[in-house]
Order: sequence, then structure tokens, then C-alpha cells
Amino acid sequence: MRKGSFSIFWITVGFLVSASLLFLAREAMASPLKLPDIKSQFNKKSLKPTSKMDLQADQISFSSSENKAHAKGHVTVKNGAQELFCDELTLERAVRQVEAEGDVYLATPQEQVIAQGLTYNFNKRTGEFRDARVYMYPYQIVGKKIDKVSANHYVLQQGYLTTSDWDKPDFRIEARRIDIYPRDKAVIRGMKVYLGSVPLMYLPYYSESLKNRPMFTFVPGDNKNFGLFLLTTTRFQTGSHVQVSLHADVRERTGFGEGADVRYNTPNFGSGLLSVYRADENLIAGSHLWNSTGPTQHHTLYRVIWRHHWQIDPNTDVVLQEYRIHDYDIVDNRFLKLYFPREYQQAAQDSNFDSYFLLTHNMPHGTLIFDVDTSRQNPALRGVERIPQVQYILNNQQIGNTGFYAKSTDTFSDLTYQNYPKTFNEKTLRFDSNDDISHPFKVGFISFNPHAGGEETYYSRTADINDNNIFRGLFRGSLDMSTRFFRVWNTHTNFAGLNINRLRHVITPTITYLYQTRPSFSSSELNQFDPSIDNLYRIHQFEFSLLNELQTKRHGEVVDLARFQVLTNFGLKGTALGEPQVNTLGPMAGLSNSRRGFNPFDSILDVNPTDWLTFHNDNEYDFHYGHWNSENFDGQVHGAKWAFALGNRYTRGEGDQVTTQWNYTINPLWSFMAYEALPVTQPSNGSPGNARETEFVLTRDLHEWQMDLTVDRIEGQGSAFYVLFRLKAAPGMKFNLLQSTFQPSRAGAQK
Repeated sequence: MRKGSFSIFWITVGFLVSASLLFLAREAMASPLKLPDIKSQFNKKSLKPTSKMDLQADQISFSSSENKAHAKGHVTVKNGAQELFCDELTLERAVRQVEAEGDVYLATPQEQVIAQGLTYNFNKRTGEFRDARVYMYPYQIVGKKIDKVSANHYVLQQGYLTTSDWDKPDFRIEARRIDIYPRDKAVIRGMKVYLGSVPLMYLPYYSESLKNRPMFTFVPGDNKNFGLFLLTTTRFQTGSHVQVSLHADVRERTGFGEGADVRYNTPNFGSGLLSVYRADENLIAGSHLWNSTGPTQHHTLYRVIWRHHWQIDPNTDVVLQEYRIHDYDIVDNRFLKLYFPREYQQAAQDSNFDSYFLLTHNMPHGTLIFDVDTSRQNPALRGVERIPQVQYILNNQQIGNTGFYAKSTDTFSDLTYQNYPKTFNEKTLRFDSNDDISHPFKVGFISFNPHAGGEETYYSRTADINDNNIFRGLFRGSLDMSTRFFRVWNTHTNFAGLNINRLRHVITPTITYLYQTRPSFSSSELNQFDPSIDNLYRIHQFEFSLLNELQTKRHGEVVDLARFQVLTNFGLKGTALGEPQVNTLGPMAGLSNSRRGFNPFDSILDVNPTDWLTFHNDNEYDFHYGHWNSENFDGQVHGAKWAFALGNRYTRGEGDQVTTQWNYTINPLWSFMAYEALPVTQPSNGSPGNARETEFVLTRDLHEWQMDLTVDRIEGQGSAFYVLFRLKAAPGMKFNLLQSTFQPSRAGAQK
């Protein structure tokens, strides 16, 4: 085990012991919040579900000629999971449509309806509700007339929407017409927002997402880079195809920033995003205006992104991105790091600062890809440019009826790489052809799949200016051998919710022999634009894999209760020793090859015994040096009112961190969350590591609002306290109050 860090072994053992104790004393799963039990006023006994329609009343008469039934007095209709109670009713038996009057109550899996009268079709689940209230958690809609046009579309005329179940709600949205699409959106015409009897706002048209997207966001705070700041975002929808977010920010140390995000969706030409942000910086010397003594530095910063995706037809797809940025400290990416930290981290990881055009076309036997990738607009962020790259991938195809299969990948690229500031400019024309032929067969209980192929590559230029127009070739051959062993136990149990219907243990060992000749032109004499093509070397090794699966059947489908796989390879005589490549470009510099003997082994473990207990573990161990290269662990267990998660992240040289999160529902009004991120070790290379972070959130249900009281502390960076109000009627509408924070990740124009 590695020194100076948490051992993944003891974390796993501790988690399993805790989970086992909880396994034996598990609480019942939480039931969903109940809607008002209005049905009890009818004093009807519950009826068992049935696919037939059941009609009960004090008086019932039938008309055979019209195939109708008329019922009066304590009427009850039962149709599957749908129940209807009323004083008087007419039923069209053939189409199962009713006209109900007087103290009407309708209960379905989707909603509860209280009305003076309704017309409802039990088969189509559509109808018209008059003088009605419709409950769809967490919403209530009230109106003179409510039409249920389809299972997922309600139209409200002259009424209001709220999350309160009171007769006179404190907060409501009144409108001339509201189109409601549950769990999607509400389109409101003639909107008036009321707090009690006081009107707060009027809009002729408004579309509110029911997917937890905020209309307004206010983020005040204080940190060392910006001083006091206030970030605001206003979101609205113009028509059904365009969503707009406007940003207006002010920062004490740097001044004003503004921007907009426009998300659009065209009927015939795809969808996209246009994002623009500009900061007119006037950077003061002090930490606050009142203690600034030095001169002010002025900088103009901006970032423009346009991304568009268009599926031309079922087989053709186009993705386009234009990325431009202006930053006085472009080498260090100060603008992105401070103003858009999450975008910077993601873009740096995915090398997504480029402008590109990517067309993919699926053909009957393969895929054609056309790519133009350039970063000339942002020289300091330049990567490898491909102007253009054309690739055809032939899928694995059987050759006639021979039992032989062929596949290939052919790629033409015009490649350029230029560093910043410019000291060299590498370029080449490259054509690469990678071919493979295989012939799978079975002998007894062992499956074999031999492969034979090779790779031929043309380069117009190399790392040596005297070597041009060269061809590089190599041969590659392999043999895959695998089998399966299994045993079945006739075990049935639902102990602690396991839902086991027989157990099957499957063992799948796989051995692969791989031989690849030394390339005819050394990779050390090539510029490394793409290591998978340019950095090829001799390989002579065995690859081993052992997969264990414990399975059961649930609802007729096979599911994995546990899955454990171990993988490694063994380098044979003649395997390259792996000297670093001296001509590797950009972030690929210093890559090395495999080595003789056992290479690091990887293990992956997934355990999913129930829907309330899961965990995952993967790690890599190096035989040669006797240490762990990486270890990762994630586990979660939850009960009726609580949930606990434990995680561990370790990468050698980059540090080790343990995270925990505990959620607990105190009562229907109060809930609590505690989060802890604990760095166990720091990076050995001297770079900044993970800081200890502690966060506590106390949530109060205010009937129509939810209030979060949050305390967050990051070691070495300060503390934060803020109050967040979320309106249930628009769950994404958030208001941050009383926030004081020293966290860079919370500052800036981050969306």
C-alpha cells in the first residue's frame, strides 16, 4: 500500500462493513409526498384495481339503444388506476366517456382534479374540467375552464398556477391562458405575478421551463481577485425556438462585464449556441476601492463562441464551432481561468479551444469523416491543425461466405503545428492506412480469433528536414483466446430488497498474443502529431484479462449484482523499452512505450446489489516500482430519510482526496446536507493541490418557497455564507442573499 495516504483497502472494508450493518437494519424506502386526501370526504371504500370499468351509485339506469348509463347519488367509477367520484354522471359505455356534475373528484396516476363538472374520456385520458383545481405535484392550477388536450398538455383559461395547496395562495401566477406541459414547460400569455393581492409583474408573453432553469439569478460575493461583486443573469424565451440569457456583472476591482447566451433550435437546420462576453477591466492596485493606492490598469477582454449541430439526414451529421478570445495575458489564460473557470478546465481537458468543422456520414459498410480543425484565431492556444483531414472507416465485414472478416481505417491529413511565441512551424501531408483481417472460430469450449494486418503511412516531411516523402510500414498480428465458465444456483430471496431470482456466476478468462514489428522508419524521427499513428514501436506481449460476473434476473432481464475484472500484459523479449519521444509536440511530449515483463495491472469492481446500495472501485498497480499509480472509489447508500456517499481519488504525483456527503430529512419541513472534501496528500511536483472544503446546507420548506442556509469553507481561501430562496412555482428561480465568499470558483461570469 502507498505511504502517507488513505489506503483504498481500508476505505473499502469500512464501507462494506457499514453497508452490511445497514443492510440488516434498512429502513423502508421513502414514499412520495402525498397530495391532499380530498377523496376521504366521499367515505368510499378503496376498490381493487381492475382493467374493467366498475360503476356504483345509489341509482343507476341503462339505455340499451344509446348504450349509455345514468347514475345519481354517491357515484363511483373505477377504471384501472383511474377513479371518479361525483353526484351525478352520464356514461357512454362504448368509448368510456363520462359527463359528471356536482362535487367531482378525479384521481389518476398523473393528477388529482376537483371540479364542479367535467367531461372525461378514460381511454384517451383527455377531457374538460369546469370550475376546477388540478394538482400535479408540486403544482396546482385553478381556473374556470381547464382542458386536458393530451396526456402531456393542459390548457388553462382565465386562472392561475401556484405551488400552494391553499385555497387562497400567497403567491400565484395569473394569466389569460396557460399551456402546461408537465416536467417540460409552461407557456403563459397575459401573465400577472401576485404576492398576496399585490401585483408584482406583468408580461404579455412568458415561457417558464419546468426543468429547474432559473429566470433570474443574483450572485453577490467577495473574493481576492474581484473584491466585492454582483453577477446577474436574466433568462427568457422568445418564441418556441430561441432562449436568451443576459449577463450584467459588476466587480469592485475590475469594473463591469456584460454578455449574452442565445440558444436556438431551427426546424430544418439544427440547433446551436452563440455566447458572447466582454469585460472592460479597470484593475485597481488594492484589494478594495477604499485602500487602492496605485495606478489603474485598463484591459479589454472578450470571448465569442458559436457552436452549431445539424443532423442533415439520419446518416449525415455536421458540427461547427467558432472560438475567439482576446486576453492580454493569453499565455496564462487569465481571462478564462478567472471569469470562466469550469469552461477553462473542460476546454483544456478536451483541447476544445479550436474552431472546427466536422462532417460525419454513415455509409452502408463504413463511416466517412471530413474534419477541418484550426486554432489560428487564438495563437497562444494553438494545437495541431488539420486543414483538412478526411477519414474512411470500413466496419468489420465478412468476405463473402469464407468466415474471414476485414476492416480498415484510411486517413489523409494536412497537419500543422506552431508553438507560441513562434519558434518553429512543423507541417506534413500524411496518409495512413491501417488494415486488419480476422477469422473467428471455436475449438471445443475455447473461442479463437486470429488477426493479421499492418499499417502503411506516407509522410511528406519528417523531423529531419533532409528526410522527405518517406513511407513507413509495419506488420501486426494477434490471437485472441477466450472461454466462459458458469454455475447457477436456484436461489430466490427478496431479503433487504435484493430481489434475487436465481444466481449465476460467470467467469470469462481472455488471453491475447500481440506481435507488432519495428516500423521501417523510427518514430523518434517523426513529429508526433497523433501518437496513435506517429508513435508506433515494436510490441511483443501477452495480454491477460479475467472477468467475474455475479448475475440474477429481474423483470425478465439479466442484471449484474457484481462485476470484477483484472487486466494486465506481459512484455516478451524484443518489446521496446520505451524511451521518451524527443519530437513529440505540445501536450503529447514525453510519452513512452511499454516495457519488458509485467506492466501495471488494472482492476475494476462494480457492485450493485440493490437500488439503495452501489459502489465502484478501479485502480492501477505498478509491479516494477511496487506502488499504486491510481485508485478511485465511489460508494452510496440511502434509506427512507437519509443518504450517505463516500469517495476517494488518488493519482500518483497529483495528490489524494477523500470526499463524503450526508443528506438527512429531519421532518417534512427541514432537511440537512453536510459535505467534506479532505486532501490526504498533496502533489509531489509542487503544483497547487486540492484544498480542504467543508459545506453545510440547512433547507427549510416555506410552503411555496424553499430556503437554503449554506456555510462553505475552503482552507486557505476563506469562508462563504449565503441564503438561497427557490420558488416552487418556478423551481429554477433562485435568489441569493447575504452571500460572502472567497472562492474563485464562485466568482466571475461562470454560467
